[in-house]
Amino acid sequence: MTTIPFLCTDEEDDNLVSLTSIFNAIKSKLNIIPGVTGEWLRPGTVDPSELYVTLKVQREVSTLQLNSYKQFNKAFARPLIVAIRPNGKKVDVDGQHTALLILASLHPEDLPCFYIDHPKDRSIEDCEKIEAEVFYALNTFRKDPTHVDKMKAGLAFNMPDAVKYNDNLFSCNVYIEGYDYLGDPDGTPMEGEYQWRKAIEKFGTTTVAKACAKLSELQEDDNWRHPKKNKTITSIRADMIMILSTLYDFIKRAKIAGKIKDKEKSILNYIDNKLVDFERKKWYNGISGASTGIIGALRIINSHNESAGSTVIGESLLKQFGLVDPSK
Repeated sequence: MTTIPFLCTDEEDDNLVSLTSIFNAIKSKLNIIPGVTGEWLRPGTVDPSELYVTLKVQREVSTLQLNSYKQFNKAFARPLIVAIRPNGKKVDVDGQHTALLILASLHPEDLPCFYIDHPKDRSIEDCEKIEAEVFYALNTFRKDPTHVDKMKAGLAFNMPDAVKYNDNLFSCNVYIEGYDYLGDPDGTPMEGEYQWRKAIEKFGTTTVAKACAKLSELQEDDNWRHPKKNKTITSIRADMIMILSTLYDFIKRAKIAGKIKDKEKSILNYIDNKLVDFERKKWYNGISGASTGIIGALRIINSHNESAGSTVIGESLLKQFGLVDPSK
């Protein structure tokens, strides 16, 4: 994703930026063949009760998605793409969930659409081929909004989930790298967000905020901030947040149970002073998925145990509090 620092040039500060200015900023990165091909599809309307779908092309119907809409809202509906076959049948090429939703509304109404008009002499096989190409293009090359995109848009109309999401970013004193209007602009940039979000769900804001604060501090060390010549890294990583949150959670639970004692000081000292002795990628490289936190935390603990003067954290203690490598 290319991020560009756009500035509003209008006299009123309305958070608008012209599309032309965006194009001018990115055009050097584009590799687009000049000219256009094809023809505009014919606009019209269609009765959803007259539609068919091609099962060999269409995706499975998601009742979960349909139920998430609660009720049909015209303002949120996109026009359907409908193909008229030589035999007169109307095929819903794109937008079957929209059509099903209006049928479920029990409010019969024609839907706006764009028509693919198949010529009378076109074979069924060729009709299917063309419809499949259109479906593929619309559903493969379209940039679907990420979770962050949804939260950014939701925050603009105070959607509760988005407000909570943004509050959590502020609590952790971070913002998502590449996104304006989300998080603490005076905080630390965060690379990625999925593992951070999952850490919040698993451990709560207090533990994750502690991990973010520590990583922000460690990121100032020259070994992490300047891993290569002519390269400066200021952002902390979401997977590292998950790893350190998992470790802090283990320390807290073991301390409450009275099981860690002098080991706590030893591992905290290692986090504060020894993590940055190694390249940052040592702690996260090759780790992904649901086991990121556990594997990364164990990687730090094992390195701590091998460090001279450290008080070893034994395997039985790790097992007692669920820090077990799921691959073993």
